[in-house]
Amino acid sequence: MQKTSLLFVTVSVLCLFSCSRNKEEATRSFYLGVTPWPADFTLAEVNKAYQFIREDCDLVSHHFDEGIPYEEAFYNRPIPARLVQDVGFRKSNTAAGKKILLSVSVLDLTRKQRAGYYTDTAAGITDSVLAYWRQLPFNDPSTVTAYVNYIRYLVDELHPDYVNYGVESNTDGWDVVQFSRYKSFLSQCYTQLKAAFPDLPFFVSFMVYETPSALSLSRELLPYTDYIAVSAYPYTTVSSSANGNTDPALFPADYFSRFAELDPSKPFVFAETAYIAEDLQVPSFSLNKQGTLAWQKAYFEKVAAFCQQRNALFLVWFCYKDYDAANTTLQGLGLFQDLFKLWEDTGLVDENGQARPVLQSWRNWRQRTFRH
Repeated sequence: MQKTSLLFVTVSVLCLFSCSRNKEEATRSFYLGVTPWPADFTLAEVNKAYQFIREDCDLVSHHFDEGIPYEEAFYNRPIPARLVQDVGFRKSNTAAGKKILLSVSVLDLTRKQRAGYYTDTAAGITDSVLAYWRQLPFNDPSTVTAYVNYIRYLVDELHPDYVNYGVESNTDGWDVVQFSRYKSFLSQCYTQLKAAFPDLPFFVSFMVYETPSALSLSRELLPYTDYIAVSAYPYTTVSSSANGNTDPALFPADYFSRFAELDPSKPFVFAETAYIAEDLQVPSFSLNKQGTLAWQKAYFEKVAAFCQQRNALFLVWFCYKDYDAANTTLQGLGLFQDLFKLWEDTGLVDENGQARPVLQSWRNWRQRTFRH
């Protein structure tokens, strides 16, 4: 009798453990999304990007990285027509029911100084006006007002669920004085934006890298962020890839957790990430990294598992398709920078439209029952 009872209890415990594990494996805590960054600057490719979002995503990340219309925003004047058109196109092509992440870069592409004026050739904006806004300190009240008004415009138009108002804020290239002003700027913006939209999460994102200042600068900005948000492209900088081998299995054990643990009480998100599926060679950045289909898939599985473990809210892969063609177009227009090569071959789909193995992993995770 005792043996029978013990067997029954043992079987019951094993069953409960198995059911619990199966339930966990059948669910996910986080939304999956991409930006609508297209493979080329044609209507056909833009439409394909939005089609992918409609069919394979829970979330769209609307990322604005082209400067700020300071004068128009400060005086609440009409926003530049090209920007209005861009916002309108995004609105009309974002499918109902998708979560929306609004990401705005108040820093330029160096991520260590203030973004320039949105399209310096904007109609009616004189050189003297451009010079005026360039010379203002980062934390000048006029700069704060202009940026807050710009964010308010985008929020009112796009109705986002989340707002990254300080994209990639922790680069180790910051000048000490400039970073102090930037921190002051964020503190003023955060206070005003939270007052205007008390129920909307506002956060800044941190680049994941291993230099000593990466965490210390991030820690200084914790009072001005509702989430711990990371921007991660490890194949460029992770210490384990020093010899060019970017196998994610070789990452330091605490590579992501160091950031997630900056403040465990705050929700964790991947504001943007991606991984190369082909070799990356950019001599001007001294980059010669190996990329493979298997490592790209392994990286996605690694970050998805980390998101699940940390009960993350969302995971954004930057672009769904390789954009070789877009870079060729930019070269033809004289607008290309070597920097743009860094993410060219990170798509879930290659430049020819062929699905990579990572796409099936993406779809497998998305098929799980959402449990937030």
